[in-house]
Amino acid sequence: MEEERRSAVVYRSVAHRLQDLDDAERAQLLSLEAARFGWPDLVARFAAAQEGAPWRVGAWASGRWADERIVHVLGRTAVHTVTAVRRGRLVSVDAGPFGEVRAVDVLDGTAVELFKAPHPARVVGVVPYEDRVLLLTGHDHPDRSWRPDRDGDTLRAWDLETGEPAGEPVRVDRGLLTHAATARLDGRTLLVTGGWDGLVRVWDPASGRTVAEPAGGHRGWVTAVATAEVAGRPVLVTAGEHDHDVRVRDLATGRPAGRALTGHTAPVSAVATVQAGGRTLAVTAGMDGTARVWDLATRQQCGTPFTGHGHAVSAVAAAVVDGRTLVVTGGRDRAVRVWDAATGTPLANAFTGHQEPVREVALSVLDGRPVVVGEATDGVLRSWRLTGRRHGGTVLDGPGRRVASLTTAAVAGRRLAVTGRHDGTVDLWDAARPHPVEPLPGHPGTNPAARPVTVELAGRTLLLTLDRDGFVRCTDLATREAADAPLDCRDPEPCALATAVVAGRALLFVGTRRGSVRVFDLAAREETGPPLETADPLPVGALAAIGTDAGPLVVTGHGDRTVRRWDLAGRAPLGPPMSGHSRAVDQVATACPDGVPLAVTTAGYDTRPLVWDLATGRPRGGPLRGHRRRIAALTVTTLGGRVLAVTGGDDCTVRAWDLAAHAPAGRALHVPYRVHTVAPAGHGTLLVGFGAELALFEPAPGRRPEGARGCIDMRLRRDGGTSLLERSRELGGATSHDEPADDDGPPRLSPRSASAPTPRAGGRSPRR
Repeated sequence: MEEERRSAVVYRSVAHRLQDLDDAERAQLLSLEAARFGWPDLVARFAAAQEGAPWRVGAWASGRWADERIVHVLGRTAVHTVTAVRRGRLVSVDAGPFGEVRAVDVLDGTAVELFKAPHPARVVGVVPYEDRVLLLTGHDHPDRSWRPDRDGDTLRAWDLETGEPAGEPVRVDRGLLTHAATARLDGRTLLVTGGWDGLVRVWDPASGRTVAEPAGGHRGWVTAVATAEVAGRPVLVTAGEHDHDVRVRDLATGRPAGRALTGHTAPVSAVATVQAGGRTLAVTAGMDGTARVWDLATRQQCGTPFTGHGHAVSAVAAAVVDGRTLVVTGGRDRAVRVWDAATGTPLANAFTGHQEPVREVALSVLDGRPVVVGEATDGVLRSWRLTGRRHGGTVLDGPGRRVASLTTAAVAGRRLAVTGRHDGTVDLWDAARPHPVEPLPGHPGTNPAARPVTVELAGRTLLLTLDRDGFVRCTDLATREAADAPLDCRDPEPCALATAVVAGRALLFVGTRRGSVRVFDLAAREETGPPLETADPLPVGALAAIGTDAGPLVVTGHGDRTVRRWDLAGRAPLGPPMSGHSRAVDQVATACPDGVPLAVTTAGYDTRPLVWDLATGRPRGGPLRGHRRRIAALTVTTLGGRVLAVTGGDDCTVRAWDLAAHAPAGRALHVPYRVHTVAPAGHGTLLVGFGAELALFEPAPGRRPEGARGCIDMRLRRDGGTSLLERSRELGGATSHDEPADDDGPPRLSPRSASAPTPRAGGRSPRR
């Protein structure tokens, strides 16, 4: 049945993430995965079992990396792994921290320990030898520096089937051995190695001795080694770290066997050979984004280069399947592609799902059907069926891996999402049902390190972006046209933007790498006074503003792991720097639950956010514990009358914290990839960016999307700018608790002493 097939696809695509989750968390993740594939009935089925989280999967999620051809996903943590065929099954082999070598079936995940090698051990490769397959392990000196002249390496061979040692170890005095292959010469099987010293060596594995002088000529270390037979003679096909060509040598003499394979315009990263149609072919992958097929007998390129990746091609394999020669390539675009070597045309859509560059590819067979395998640099192996469709027609295309920032704004009754790319362009999306759009005009060189911000000015919603040349561009989001001439920041190194409304004036804050914060009046287009400056030239890594009883405050985070408070009126710091983080502070968000001005700060790999009482300059409670890896996203929003801090990180979770209670606000949300951005999207909804995807989450049943009084959210990261994500409110004024915050804009900052506070619902006044 179709429903069963779809359920199986959804489960297989995230099975490696489900192991440590309880039933409710599994249901939530499966519901999100069904949304990525565009199957709403399946979303509802899984969502029925979800409970405990503040949000659930909403109306849509993009599926840029969704692939219905998925067979299995194998999560690995080893740095060095290789794939091989053992007992008719494709396995991934790695070495553990104490030398234990194990093989994991790529297609079903079953594992078996093979043997224990001398410690320390790393897996180098798998090579055919006589009538068996050998696994090669490297055993280097404890000095783990990356110097090519570091102490030497020892290579040991093991029977992959029995785990018994085979032959004698081979040793080099300098550097590591990183690539290996075998070839037959005069009735003997010889081992060929390449490594950091840039030399190619030929060994007799039975004795552990070289049979010829090492062959040099490569620039840098050897990046690829393959062997083949041409005109009855074995040859070596090798590439170097900085070589644009591929060298072909006679195995017996080590001398060049004809001219090199020349055509790549950047270094060659991988080489494979294959016998097809009576010819010996070499397939090369290059950093120029191409893969090429060569006839080794003529040294001529066959056909045109394969150019589908668009980025460096880092892995290649070739095999004959059903009479056709197939080439499999993997690249830094995180995709795996399969080509017909004879015609140069792709056989299928790109195989997607990896969130890191692909470092190894292979072809296998499952139930008589070909299977494509790709391993990424994070150790995750994905396998896909070669045939079949990638996904149905209802899948939404996400913004891609290039997203560096995310913010939202309400324009003419529509909620817009603004994404900034790492290449400097800015895109607009309709948050109700996103679809690919053209880049925003007039933003060819936006600084990706500065997150775009929005501001309401003269009845228009403006988007402010920082150019690499130090100018701020203003765009009317309703018309997509420039609202004014670019504003000169008057600083050679601006790196961050923020906006706020103070005493009726829209202000722009510009943080710089020299540690200052400049303040501009957006209407008058002039600086309002001297900049805020620290005693030390520490770059501003995080920036926010909030209104307090004493007047508007500016909060900054710095690379010395401190947070500072500034009196905006007096342009002076308030008290000593606030310390507590173990890393550079890169994000700040502000809020005022129950009338208490607070700042939430994160510091990347310091996995515990801190909450600060801005009135006293002291931490409020202990660290917020929950994340296990780097925190990449932070915002503040309101839900069900509560003020929540929301964080997302590399542990693939989104966590919400009740700032008044200083406690988690329900279960974490789980997503299939690392979280890089979070942003409220109106009516209590939440936009989450992860991997190459965006997903909309809506309030869970029983959680009303009502506002909370005095909530202000303005944040800035070192690698992003600011994002104003909640409704602008005048602190001390009335706030509705029946309608959600639907429009975006900068916080309106004013001294709380200027007016008496309006009681909350229930008659309780904000605590001073």
